Amino acid sequence: MTGIVDQNYYEILEISPDAALQEIERAYRVNRSTYQPSGLATYSVFSDDENAHILERIEEAYTVLSDARARREYDARLRRAGVMLAADATVKTPALAPAATHADSSTSKPASKPESLELDDGYDPEDGVFEGSVLRRIRLSLGLELDEISAQTKIDGGFLISLETNCYRDLPAEVYVRGYLKQYARCLRLDPERVVDSYLTRMREDRSAE
Repeated sequence: MTGIVDQNYYEILEISPDAALQEIERAYRVNRSTYQPSGLATYSVFSDDENAHILERIEEAYTVLSDARARREYDARLRRAGVMLAADATVKTPALAPAATHADSSTSKPASKPESLELDDGYDPEDGVFEGSVLRRIRLSLGLELDEISAQTKIDGGFLISLETNCYRDLPAEVYVRGYLKQYARCLRLDPERVVDSYLTRMREDRSAE
């Protein structure tokens, strides 16, 4: 299981970092179909728990890469981690060789500024609502994976994905959602009560409009 945990989202979906949205959607459908419990390709290869974990990672990869803003923030995180994306190849190759050691101290400070700006934007949603996509952006800005949140909170990864994608129909009763949101908010260093009140208000409004 360490393989898929260590892979970035592009590797999980087996696509190029410059893949278009249609390619992402196609790769998502293919991978999801491949790793369904009934898929012949995974028969007797993975346990049910392993298959569920792989499907969770596929869902997470698709959720981020299919959202333009979340994808930009994710790409920025990969770059800060030293992963060279396809679009960077012509820029980085000639520029890295000279003055690598000399630039260390000067490049480290500017690198922290975009991250703090992203965090500020994430902590203060424009409409004041901590709905799923806002929580996801904050998590990505903090460099947290859903696996880490799930391990800390003991919340099923599928429920975390449903929280971030506002898939209310896939969530349990509201009393459980309230508890999940409190734990999740603490992991993101947010005010749990503010997140719970904001998210549940939006959830009730959306459900009543259906």
